[in-house]
This record gives sequence, C-alpha cells and structure tokens, in this order.
Amino acid sequence: MLLFDIVIPTYNNLGELRKCLEGLEVQTLQNFKVWIAVDGSTDGTLEYLLESRFQFPLALLEHSDKKNHGRAATRNLALAHLTATYVLFLDSDLVVQSDYLQSHYSALSRGNIISLGQIKYEKGNIWGEYDMTRGMNQFQEDLAELPARYILTGNVSMPASVFVALNGFDEGILTYGGEDTELGCRIQKEFGLKILFNQRALAFGVMEKSLDFALQQREAFANEGLKYLLKKHPWAKDIFRTRLLKSAAGKMLYHLIPRKILMQAAESSRIPLIIRLKVVHLLVFYHLYRGYHR
Repeated sequence: MLLFDIVIPTYNNLGELRKCLEGLEVQTLQNFKVWIAVDGSTDGTLEYLLESRFQFPLALLEHSDKKNHGRAATRNLALAHLTATYVLFLDSDLVVQSDYLQSHYSALSRGNIISLGQIKYEKGNIWGEYDMTRGMNQFQEDLAELPARYILTGNVSMPASVFVALNGFDEGILTYGGEDTELGCRIQKEFGLKILFNQRALAFGVMEKSLDFALQQREAFANEGLKYLLKKHPWAKDIFRTRLLKSAAGKMLYHLIPRKILMQAAESSRIPLIIRLKVVHLLVFYHLYRGYHR
C-alpha cells in the first residue's frame, strides 16, 4: 500500500513546479504517488507534464472547464483518488530536500497526528520575512503541539482518512487564504488530532509577493472569507484577531495607524528588520480591520 499521496496544486508557475518535482525525485522514502492538480494553467504546464518522465508515479488532475478555481477547489480534485495511508499537500513553488518525506513519516508514525512542515523563504522580501515570524513560526521547539488554527496546507501531511471524512476543503472560501484555517477548525472540532510543528520536514521557497499585494489579499479575505469562516464556526473567536477587529480599541487603533508612513518604513532597508516586522504587523491589522468593516 502507498504511504503518501502527494497533492500539488499549480497555476501558471511551470519553472517553480519543475524544481519542486526535482526535489521529489531524490527522496530517500520512495513509497508515494504525486497528483498534480492544475488550476487552469496556460503556461505550458500540461504539455510539460504529459511529455516528461519521472522516477515516481504521477497523475494529472484538472477542472472540467479548464479554468482557474482557486486553491480549495483545486486541492479537492484529488479527493476521490486518495488511496495512500497519508495525504500530503505541497505547494508547487516549494523545493524540498531528500529527507523531506522521511521527516513527515517519522512524525506521523507517532500516532494519529498531523505533521505541519516548516517553510523557509529566501531573505530580502519583507513579506517573506514577516511570514516566517507568524503563526507556527512563533514556536521554537521541534514537534511542538500547535493550535489547529495554525494549520497551513502548503506543507502538511495527515491521515488520508481524516481529509476524506471531512470532504476536503470548503470551497465556499473564494478569497486567497482562510481555507487552511477553516479545515483546521473542522479537524479540531470533529477529530481533535494533535498538530505537531515538524521543523525537519522543511520546504524552501522564494517569496515574490509584494507587501502591498499581500496586504490587499488580507483585506479581501477579511471582507469575505473571514466573515464566512466566523459564520460557519462562531466558536472560533480567537482567529485573525477577531476580538480586536470588533472592539472599540481596535477601531481607535485603526484610525491612529498612519498607513502611508508605515508602508515607507516597512520597505526601507535603512530601518532594522525587527522594527520593520512590527510595522508590517500593524499594517496587517489595518487591512484586516478595513476589510472586515468595509
């Protein structure tokens, strides 16, 4: 029986996908199959995959209309095809080392848990630097147990039976982000599995997203995805600073934040990184608040 079904969603990033697949070809643990879920790519991804040969079994999945449907619906393309013991979700812009699968398996072998791998970005991009300080990255100890709200599905593995029983990702979240957290809410409520921060299951990437674009994504999510998530899981009041977003203190803080000045500070290499990261933290709150109350 297969140990891993590896699900890789991809959308118009063929160059990064090639490097991702190269990393899987050198794994010390070889008992896996790769499912490439193509989300309406028009950059030659399908042609490349059909013409290439790999050292591992690989299958293609795509939407029937061949259009872009977003991350949740694209990952769910694999739902009906999972036969392995574990399902592993890996973003197509990440590169892994040869012991990557073995590291996930070593953690999963401890029992009925979820192995949340670490993602590291090349230094230099302020959003990438910020991303490596939030959520699960606040925990320093390897295999630390995390709250379910910290699940990110760019590098995570779990028993396939759990993912199937939950019927995959909720496709009602159409904005970027949040489908990970929503899945974590259901895992916590229905299964109560331990989530371990598996720092040895490491994936590397290059963050090319600009600060402004990332903040606009956060704002759009707060306006739609966050409201949807809270309506579905009203008990999950500690996610995305929801209490502060709804409070008088949050309203006051929002009106006091000088966005233009802070944007300049966050992107200035003359300011120490530790200060710039705190500035980005404020800007994230600003855009979450603006989106939530828009």
